[in-house]
Amino acid sequence: MVRAAWVLGMVVGCGGGGGEELTPDAAYEVRVETAVTDGAVVSNCLPDGSEYALVDDTFTYELFFEGTNATVNIDGESFATGVRSGCKLDYTSVVWLEERPSGNLQWQVSGSALYDALGGACGLSEGLQWEGTESITIVASDDEDIPEGCTYEMVTTGTLIGG
Repeated sequence: MVRAAWVLGMVVGCGGGGGEELTPDAAYEVRVETAVTDGAVVSNCLPDGSEYALVDDTFTYELFFEGTNATVNIDGESFATGVRSGCKLDYTSVVWLEERPSGNLQWQVSGSALYDALGGACGLSEGLQWEGTESITIVASDDEDIPEGCTYEMVTTGTLIGG
């Protein structure tokens, strides 16, 4: 059985409602990939021998600032809120409900990233203006194969595309 194949659906299916379109303060093309260390997926809920559908997708992260507060939209839809300090952004999404035949899941994303809109002042890897991590945490689960408290780690990297 492929465990956690829902993660990709989770990440791309998190759009919100419409509304008037605002111009972001900064926009990044961000690649989201499953974190892998020594050939193993970084997660606290995969039993030995489990198969896992790796995530590797690209999204547009739009940042809107009001003082030190930030709102993160993904592909034009509301996703998370956070706080910025210098080149660092910490953010947390709302809790998302995913209705599934094997049991509903509620999950939340928390992330931390260094971002650079100033052209090299933030010490990021060459060619990148966004480097970070995201943790997807299952906050409630009706699926016996995916227990509450499971986390899946993601790596985020990107480039500035606007703002």
